[in-house]
Amino acid sequence: MTDIEIRIQALEEGHKFNASQDAIQKREEEFLVTLREIKESMLKEKEESGGNAAAGGSSSGGSSAEMTTLQEENDRLHAKMIKQEYRITHLVANMEKLLEQRKNK
Repeated sequence: MTDIEIRIQALEEGHKFNASQDAIQKREEEFLVTLREIKESMLKEKEESGGNAAAGGSSSGGSSAEMTTLQEENDRLHAKMIKQEYRITHLVANMEKLLEQRKNK
């Protein structure tokens, strides 16, 4: 009987694995579409800004202010990312400790 139960359990876990793999693949495809859209948008912006500069581009004052704002936002987001990475590292380490403690019990 235990051999049959083991086989059933393996099939159930395999089904769960396949289902999660399908979900992951679907999500990755969505990310790919989003990344392609972002790339196209960036290329369009680059072409438009290049065209404006060639056409005489008297908007250098606005671009400088925008660049400053974007740099400040980038700095804030970078600091936030560093904090989150630090927290994630500690969370993972603590989860591993908890899992190890449960295995030892």
